[in-house]
Amino acid sequence: MRLSDIDLRLLRVFKAVAELGGFVKAQGQLGISQPAISAHIANLEQRLNVRLCNRGRQGFSLTPAGHEVLTETNKLLSHLDSYASKLNEIGGRATQLVRIGVVDCMATDVSNPVSKAIEKANAAFNQLRIRVGVYDYLDNLTELRAGRLDIIVVGASWEAQAPEDLETLHLYDEKSGLYCSPEHPCGQSMDTKTQEARLKDSKISAHSFLNNPIDEHLEIHLLEENAEVSQGNVESTAYLTLAGTHVGLIPNHYAEHWVSAGKLIPVASELYQVISQIHAVRLRSGTRNDVAAHIWDRLKSLSAK
Repeated sequence: MRLSDIDLRLLRVFKAVAELGGFVKAQGQLGISQPAISAHIANLEQRLNVRLCNRGRQGFSLTPAGHEVLTETNKLLSHLDSYASKLNEIGGRATQLVRIGVVDCMATDVSNPVSKAIEKANAAFNQLRIRVGVYDYLDNLTELRAGRLDIIVVGASWEAQAPEDLETLHLYDEKSGLYCSPEHPCGQSMDTKTQEARLKDSKISAHSFLNNPIDEHLEIHLLEENAEVSQGNVESTAYLTLAGTHVGLIPNHYAEHWVSAGKLIPVASELYQVISQIHAVRLRSGTRNDVAAHIWDRLKSLSAK
């Protein structure tokens, strides 16, 4: 097989699961829900055409093939991280450069303080260089830990505490609800009980970092991550929802435009709502430049208002 960015992402998830000894333990480090981790591993097994691990009542264990894949994965990722570090050294690091990673579709939320923090930093520093990259959740985390991002802004499902190597700052809460197109069966009735009944037979696209989205009684058909569709990408959910094939769990601020245009309809909004905690995240250790520290402080002051 030819490795793609998605393959590398899945391998990093597998590495965390294998080394930590299970999906539940890996959930804390990866910051994504257990169903999403399970979907990632199943996708990797399908792509490699091999069973990597046993999971169930007997507990978690790697198969012989899983041990082999873990060994090769460690070699591969170690080589890639070393290669990336050398490229960073060649390029050098400007003291006035700050690199921020974000997940998609957050710019339309008026509660998002990132642009305001950048504006204030630009006024405080001369010849400031700021790079903002849009990545999915796992790539943001990988780039931060590899030292290629200074700050990331993501939604996370850490319930008890964040991984020990990360410092987090709660910025705001993002509200999401279920939406469908007028052509979808759920859109054919505005009666809540009818919509709820039809939801049980619907495919639902949801954020991969959400933990137990909606409720435990409503089955969530998470999208498998592949070359065409990423379950961590809100925009891919919007495409499927607008097409009428799925009910989408979409941030309210992002769906508002299509609702106003009559292209999306809220589904049982009084019953189903998810609140995602949006955090700024940085590494606890490592050298920080003045700009990154300034933006972190601005984010902290803006989130407190």
